[in-house]
Amino acid sequence: MKYNETPNQAADFLRQAVPLMVRNRIPPNPLNYALWYAYVSNKVPELNTALDSTLKTYGTCPNLLSEQLFRQHLVDDESKDSQEIHNGLVNLVNTLHEQTSAACEQTDSYSAALRESLEALSELNETEADPLPLESIIRTLSLKTEAINDATRLFQQQIDSAQSEIAALRQELQQTRQDASLDVLTGLFNRRVFDTELEQLVQLGDQQNLCLIMLDVDHFKRFNDTYGHLMGDKVLQYVGRLLKEECTEPLIPVRFGGEEFAILGPGFSIEQAVDVAERLRKRVEAIRIRQKSSGSVISSITASFGTASFTAGDSSASLIERADKALYQAKQDGRNRVSSGS
Repeated sequence: MKYNETPNQAADFLRQAVPLMVRNRIPPNPLNYALWYAYVSNKVPELNTALDSTLKTYGTCPNLLSEQLFRQHLVDDESKDSQEIHNGLVNLVNTLHEQTSAACEQTDSYSAALRESLEALSELNETEADPLPLESIIRTLSLKTEAINDATRLFQQQIDSAQSEIAALRQELQQTRQDASLDVLTGLFNRRVFDTELEQLVQLGDQQNLCLIMLDVDHFKRFNDTYGHLMGDKVLQYVGRLLKEECTEPLIPVRFGGEEFAILGPGFSIEQAVDVAERLRKRVEAIRIRQKSSGSVISSITASFGTASFTAGDSSASLIERADKALYQAKQDGRNRVSSGS
């Protein structure tokens, strides 16, 4: 996206953007300024549509979505040039590789031709007392050609190595971007994302419903001791998959830590949160895992749930504490159940 407004136009867009951010409780950071500046300028209609939908769903624009919209609608445009440069570099490497291969073939052919010529001249020279000066020249050329051939082969190996390194760096970059916000084992958002999103939602005050669901896999330590950590990881992956399937927008599922998960529910009442938790409880209870070694089916997996809703004066810590207490109560009451902390 190119910014070519006059100072007066830019100031006017900013004057429109700031009240919108205040009214929708958008944190005043540079990324959000750019988003809402673009919004009021209406330069990217797809961005406006996405922001309107986000406001309708959440009543604000959570940081996580702000970052995603920024990358999708603003950064991607700005990065096209750098991507073209990258693509050009890759194409150059590929071209060099092809040219070098062709050069090797040509040099091999040239070297073979010189060797044949040298052999023919040697046969003709067997009856002569003195060697032909031409033979000496050709011998020298042949040796130099072999040297060129070796150097070209080495260059080709270096190009091959560069191509492999580029591919590895690209994969590493993609992985690093994912690692910043995703839990490696389950593919859910991680605790860093949870803390950021919860803090923003709590700062909005009591102007909208907000619920938190905490869940914990029952007797997980005993499960690990009985079946091993690899089976334990498989259980966590199954739970993570269920959360992804069941927790559609605006719900935000995360791996809180260990065998504990959390779900943020902006715009959800406590009754709706309990319904979500109960639905998930039944799905976890239905998990069946077959052991490859014995062929037996494990059907003893359950989870306990605690829910809490935001009240005026709550902080992130107090909301987590109440949801955690409700979770503890569910375990005290026999596990595999949902407890509400209001």
